[in-house]
Parts: sequence; structure tokens; C-alpha cells
Amino acid sequence: MAVQSLERAFGILRALSLGPAGVTDLSDRTGLPKSTVSRLISSLEGERAVRQTVDGTYELGNGIAELGDALRGGQSIIDVAKPHMIELMELTGEAVGINRVDGDAVRTLIQVDDPGSSVLVRDWTNVPVPMHAIPAGLAILANANRAMVSNYLAGELESFTDRTMTDPEQLRERLGEVRADGYVWVFQEFTDDINSVAAPIADANGRTTYALHMHGPAFRFPGDLDLDEIGRRVAATADRIEAQLQAD
Repeated sequence: MAVQSLERAFGILRALSLGPAGVTDLSDRTGLPKSTVSRLISSLEGERAVRQTVDGTYELGNGIAELGDALRGGQSIIDVAKPHMIELMELTGEAVGINRVDGDAVRTLIQVDDPGSSVLVRDWTNVPVPMHAIPAGLAILANANRAMVSNYLAGELESFTDRTMTDPEQLRERLGEVRADGYVWVFQEFTDDINSVAAPIADANGRTTYALHMHGPAFRFPGDLDLDEIGRRVAATADRIEAQLQAD
């Protein structure tokens, strides 16, 4: 039975490789009952192999993309980024992370902290966070296609603190500024007392699926540091990671 379920799950993944589809279409493509498709889709979603789009259809998820990255034989984003992240962390003593888009959210893949810091921020690794609430998400969204941006801004924009920007038109204007600057600051918009800055990273296929961020307690970060200088340093580090990813 387990082998049969595995074969059917791969059948659904192959069907989705042809393009997004709903349960009925997947049933037609695979010849499986709709109840079976629904059950397997739920399991595949849990493994991030499949995700639901804003129009209710399904498409291949980031779990599949990550396996594809590994199969290409190049270095993983973590292998490439970590030395650069450590160098950036040592500049200010604040935490540095790499994020990846995951549907309408972003997840931190890895975070590097200063072991000598007296106050460490929470490690958000593998926690999905809506894109509009953190700079990594804004950096990725700013470089997304128009359809993705419009669909995202048309959805529910949750407020996490009284500083979270949730107005679609204000966010659209902000995304334009991010594209122009190459980085974005967020001040206590996702959680109180944490400030963060991020810059986008395009993958080996030229798609902006990653972001590099630095964040720390608001009482000390950025402190007396120059916002533009830190933003440019984060962006320059992101550019170096991107160049290495695309060269591998």
C-alpha cells in the first residue's frame, strides 16, 4: 500500500510539472479518484512538495525546487552564503540570515549569531512569515512579477504590530523604493523591539527566490550606524552570494 501511495504521489507531481491544476484536473491527468488526489495533495503540502495558489489550484512547491538545486550539483545556497554571512555578522555583531520564498511567505534557512553577544534575538529558522511583514519578504516581492505582486496585495495583509504596513497602495510604493535602493529596512513591523534590513538574491535561474537579512534588538540596532551604509553593505554581500550561485 505504501509503495502504491508513493507511485500515486509521484504521478501527481509529474502532472503538476505540466502546470498548475485543481483537484479535478489532477484526477483527469492521473486517472486517480478525486478523493485520492485530495488526500495525497494534503500530504504533499505538508512536505512543501506542493502548494496552493491564490486561485485555488496547486503547483509544485519549494520542497521540489530545493531537491532540484541539489541535483544540479552546484553548491547549496547555505554552503555559498555562510562565509559571507559570518563576515557580515562580524561587522556589527548582529544576527544574519538567508531566507527563501515559500508561497506567500518567506522562511529563514539558516541564521548566524554572534556567540559573544550579550543579547541574542530569536532564531526564526524554518518559520513561515508573510512577505509584507519583514524586509526579506519585501526584497523578494519587490523583484517578483506583476501578477505575483498584485495577487499578494489583493490578499489578507495581517498586522503584527502597530507599525506593520498593510495598505496595498503604500506597499506597492514601498516595493518601488526597494527596487530602486536594492535593500529595505523594517523597524519593529513584525515583532516589537526588532529592526531588520535585507537585500534580494537571485538564484541560478535568475529568479529572486532568496534574500539576505540582518536583524537585531531595536535598542542597539542600527544604533549609531548609518542606515544607508549598512543597507549597501547587506546589498553588496547579497550581490556576492548571487554571483557565486550563478557561477556554480
